[in-house]
Amino acid sequence: MTGFITVGYFLFSLFFSLLTFLLWARIGLRFFRVSVLHPVAFSINSLTERVIRPIAQMIPAAKKRLSKYDWPCFILLVIVEFIKFIAIGFLFASGMLPLLLILLYVVADLIIQPCNLLFYAILIRVIMSWVNPLWQHPVADILRIITEPLLRFGRKIVPDISGFDFSPFIIMIILKVITLFISASLPLHLI
Repeated sequence: MTGFITVGYFLFSLFFSLLTFLLWARIGLRFFRVSVLHPVAFSINSLTERVIRPIAQMIPAAKKRLSKYDWPCFILLVIVEFIKFIAIGFLFASGMLPLLLILLYVVADLIIQPCNLLFYAILIRVIMSWVNPLWQHPVADILRIITEPLLRFGRKIVPDISGFDFSPFIIMIILKVITLFISASLPLHLI
């Protein structure tokens, strides 16, 4: 029976990981003011628009398209996180988790997820720069836009040494330390 539980947990976490990835990507693209006509932004917006539209209609501030923050998407992300941890409690912990514990896990997950996404975005950008530095692709543009502010900060910490840029490694270590510290500080291993 534990095999079915393991597979069920994997499929459950995969579904919620993909959903939260799309929502975080939409928030990030809006934050960095990537045009909605960009192929990646257009795809993500078209995938998420149906579920965000009802929330956007309830929030009067969401009608401002010039805002840097996608509040309806963030509200939906928080709702999805609450649903995820309530469902984890019922499906895998045999009962409802205490509300304070659910709130703690939601806040922790809302910090860990963007750190993990930025970690992998920097890793992909580093690998792409080794394989083909002149690669022109819409995904490469998005990775460049999202990771460049962090890498600029990393270059202030450690400047180039003999032509080698160590800023990606410094930022990746910082991001991983944050996620590991938060994950290890939680009372149960649910994330």
